[in-house]
Amino acid sequence: MVRNHFVGMLGMSALLLGGTVLATTAKQAPPLAAYLGKKATAVVFTGVACPIANRHAPELAALAKTAKAHGGQLVLVYSNPGDQKEARAHAKKYGLGDALIVCDGDQALKMALGASVTPHAFVLDTRGKVLYNGRISDDGQGQAKPRGTAPLHHELSDALGAALGGKPIKVAKTEAVGCVIEPLAAASGIGPNYAEHIAPILNDNCVSCHRDGEIGPMKLDSYASAKAFAANIAQVSEKRVMPPWKPVEGHGDFTGVRKLTDAQIQLVSLWAKSGAPAGNLAKAPTPPKFAKGWTLGEPDLILKMPQSYQVAPSGADVYRCFVLPTGVTEDKEVVAVEYRAGNKAVVHHVIGYLDTQGRGRKMDEAEAGPGYTSFGSPGFFPDGELDGWAPGKLPYFLPDGIARPLPKGSDLVMQVHYHSNGKPEQDTTQVGIYFAKKPITKHLGILPLIAPLSIPAGEASYKTGTSFPMLFDAKAIFIIPHMHLLGKEIAVEATLPSGEKKPLIRINDWDFNWQDSYNYKDFVALPKGTQLTLKARYDNSAANPRQPNNPPQAVAWGEATTDEMCIAFIGYIADNENDPMAKLFSSIQKGGQAPKTLKPLPEKAR
Repeated sequence: MVRNHFVGMLGMSALLLGGTVLATTAKQAPPLAAYLGKKATAVVFTGVACPIANRHAPELAALAKTAKAHGGQLVLVYSNPGDQKEARAHAKKYGLGDALIVCDGDQALKMALGASVTPHAFVLDTRGKVLYNGRISDDGQGQAKPRGTAPLHHELSDALGAALGGKPIKVAKTEAVGCVIEPLAAASGIGPNYAEHIAPILNDNCVSCHRDGEIGPMKLDSYASAKAFAANIAQVSEKRVMPPWKPVEGHGDFTGVRKLTDAQIQLVSLWAKSGAPAGNLAKAPTPPKFAKGWTLGEPDLILKMPQSYQVAPSGADVYRCFVLPTGVTEDKEVVAVEYRAGNKAVVHHVIGYLDTQGRGRKMDEAEAGPGYTSFGSPGFFPDGELDGWAPGKLPYFLPDGIARPLPKGSDLVMQVHYHSNGKPEQDTTQVGIYFAKKPITKHLGILPLIAPLSIPAGEASYKTGTSFPMLFDAKAIFIIPHMHLLGKEIAVEATLPSGEKKPLIRINDWDFNWQDSYNYKDFVALPKGTQLTLKARYDNSAANPRQPNNPPQAVAWGEATTDEMCIAFIGYIADNENDPMAKLFSSIQKGGQAPKTLKPLPEKAR
């Protein structure tokens, strides 16, 4: 029976590393007596480089103490090839000293319990019977980035608590989601190989984030590191979780597309299934080189957070706004902006807003600590923007003759999205600003399409939308869709005066964690009279894994995590900046106001 096999595999006869780490072997099963007398045992399969498992470390550390105090035990199992040599250091790094660390080098425990990912949790009784099988909690939902809210359900803790108290477990099984436990199979040498087929794919699509000092949790810039995560690479590629690219093909033609073709995904899958063969590594392409320091050269103006921000090891994501006075005494023309995240282990993305009215300063003064918290925006309608940064996004110079205006005396309100990674961290992010050296003839403006919303509790498919007529000739440069956690779909379409419909963007699986600014390859002409239409759909049901309320609550427009928004920002240049309507539109935005001509779509059109 599975339970007897598992209990037999854990014991005291193979103690290593000061009596805190157990090794397993398929040849000799340690005695069953190792766990007799325990009220209950929680077993969690974990991985050194799995961000989802590491995210749960504070919760596991607390669980280990609770179990120990009530006659139970937490066992952490390291089954990934190569993890065993780092198990003790990893457990110490994440404060897991009260857990029993087991090195499952031959993956006997993985096979005995049927574990598939990290983290995968089990609760066993004194006889080794599995009482609970599944996730630790709903924190993260199996994504490489957290969902932005604290977990609503703690199934492992609840199950262990019930078992220790001799009570029935209410939820006995959930889906374990996380990083695939890599197999032990040796390379067969058959099928695609790293040198010829896989390295080019990783270099072009993955290495920019998955290398030393970047946000990717594991390095993918060498054969050894890529092979160690072959099954995980294949899984996230097949599910199109990675590389993170949300726009639907055919709905806007963008630069910087991070998307694998079907043929590339098939190559990666076959490579992983055939044992991740190396091929002739001498023929592998050299990994791309990345600039050290400022990518675009020394900026004309560098703004930096006045002090470091402390990021807690666990808890809900933080959206912190830092007010950085620009100090400019005359209007400036900005042709490039480069954000440098101080700690990419916890900085998820950065957005820059302009404030000429001191509103951010007042909000900062009203809240203790550096900066202030605001979830969806800076807490006010900004006077402009200074671009932003997200993983994989590289800074760039605007085309000749085009600039972002930076008004004199303005503040940059820099919103930084932080996510915890299981241990205390700190960050000091900075931004470099580049001023125009050549004459400027066009200025970037922002046209916000804003749809109203009032989402009933439990509504699984709430639809809203808005329309806006172009009042002057313009060209779209980029588009930024924005919703919160309940958003599912968003699309923007332009209907030209001729009646031709031109899709500007469509996202069918919205994920707040992977929102971005999408630059068009070619400017999109929006003649006067063009009708811009925004449509969006939301899921406010309990079945939505990103649901921030338990039970679901009615949700309206607002700044909080549990509120919602529905906006698409269109970056544009006016064909004629002296056009009276273009000037009026620009002056309204500079005053920190949204245009009043927006109207909701009729119910039938949503």
